[in-house]
Amino acid sequence: MIVTPNLIAQFSNGASQIIQNGRTGQIAIAEAMNELWSEVLGGGLYAVIATLGVFFAVGSLVLFMTQWAKALIEYDEPIMWSEIIWPLLVAVLLANDGAMLANGTQGLRSVINNTSNSLLQNTSARISLQESYQIVTENIGAKAVIDSLVSQCDSIVDVQQQVDCLTNAEQQARDFSKTLPTSEQWFDKVGSLLNPLNVTERVGFALQTAVTGWLMSIGMAFQWVAEVSMLLTGLLGPLAVGATLLPVGAKAIYAWLISFFSIGLVKICYNIIVGLVATLIVNAESYNPLVFAFVAGLIAPILALVLAAGGGLAIFNSLNSFSAFVLGGLK
Repeated sequence: MIVTPNLIAQFSNGASQIIQNGRTGQIAIAEAMNELWSEVLGGGLYAVIATLGVFFAVGSLVLFMTQWAKALIEYDEPIMWSEIIWPLLVAVLLANDGAMLANGTQGLRSVINNTSNSLLQNTSARISLQESYQIVTENIGAKAVIDSLVSQCDSIVDVQQQVDCLTNAEQQARDFSKTLPTSEQWFDKVGSLLNPLNVTERVGFALQTAVTGWLMSIGMAFQWVAEVSMLLTGLLGPLAVGATLLPVGAKAIYAWLISFFSIGLVKICYNIIVGLVATLIVNAESYNPLVFAFVAGLIAPILALVLAAGGGLAIFNSLNSFSAFVLGGLK
């Protein structure tokens, strides 16, 4: 089997798709979710949940007013007047099918995404984290293309035809490598795969490519799960607002805000970890795609969840202290 122009064109198209995926990442995922956010928070589903939130608010208001009146009678002084702010806030947020709450939720998401994008673009003086991530993922995708070219040649039995196939593949790889940011270093490190004698190395590379693909897919799936989790959390906002008046410890709206911001911290921490590792790989010129894929698919998600959990707890405690200070000053 010889590498034909049609076959090369197919690989080039596949390479372009891989490279494009490497250039998108978290930003593309967030942009793809924009329309879904608008449809969900501006559609009938959110209106139904907002109506349910109103029922929650009415039931909570009865309990709230009972506790408020009891405290007012027992202490015979208006020490609880500051608490009347909460019913007013709930009424405003849930009015008009929760339109103000929906707009506020999308605004919070925009702040989180803009912060994440700014960190990716401005963290490193030499090269942004986003550019480092693109370079590494582009090289990983390009190695996958080379693996596809080589695998076609490995199936050829005739030695001379296999040599001709690998020669054509080498030329195609050289042309393709010129489109990459680190073309010379990249081709030097994968060019040996095109040697007809390096059968063992090509087999190991094929296995490494498969594992790398799985790990990168896990990392991409983690980013999608984070976006969907944020959407579901935003969708449950009216219920949290409606339950805010319940006479229990912390306000439900605090828990909802912390959940929302914690997911945002997961996204930000993940991007920073992956971007820093990509920058380290680019600066060190150490080309091992399996290391980056392992970080992006396993290490970064775990670290991001741990860091976001700690950050969310700190924000929760800060909000409780701040609200107690503000309401205490209004008494």
